[in-house]
Amino acid sequence: MTLKEKIMPALVLMIICVVISGLVIGVHALTYTDTTGVMTDQLKEGCNEVFGEGEFEILLDENGDPVTFKDGITAVIVDRENKNCLFEIIADGYEKGGLHVLVGINSEGKTEDISFIEITETKGLGTKVQDEDFLNSFKGLESADRVSDIATITGATYSSRGMKNAVSLALDTYNENKEAIFGE
Repeated sequence: MTLKEKIMPALVLMIICVVISGLVIGVHALTYTDTTGVMTDQLKEGCNEVFGEGEFEILLDENGDPVTFKDGITAVIVDRENKNCLFEIIADGYEKGGLHVLVGINSEGKTEDISFIEITETKGLGTKVQDEDFLNSFKGLESADRVSDIATITGATYSSRGMKNAVSLALDTYNENKEAIFGE
């Protein structure tokens, strides 16, 4: 067997892989839609779930990027007319980034409700953080200090902590940046 016969199959395979990789990259570039700073249907639905109908908009900086104020916050969404605010947060539960939530804070500076955009926690255990009783325990909080008083769910300790961290982050950010959020 000559050297050419040994190298040729590997060379052909490499060329095929390069061509296919190029095609995949090209298709991705043509079809990718960046939803950063865009009110997707999922976000609108979550906002309406927390506050009902309203004129919600994502806060953007001068470059058109979402204002986040702190790490862990993906976007800050406001309804200026009603002085309501939502924080889109991706928090770690049992899984890294397993909790994608909207935490709503009303015009009185209290937590209104929480809407789930996505949850990838363990079914039957971590997903217990979606239970109405657990979510209701967050309603009406004005300070992150009160979040630690909320009992964790047995069997969903990490997911419960993730939810507590998300609500604490939202409350702290709101209380520290209220004027900037509403442009006052």
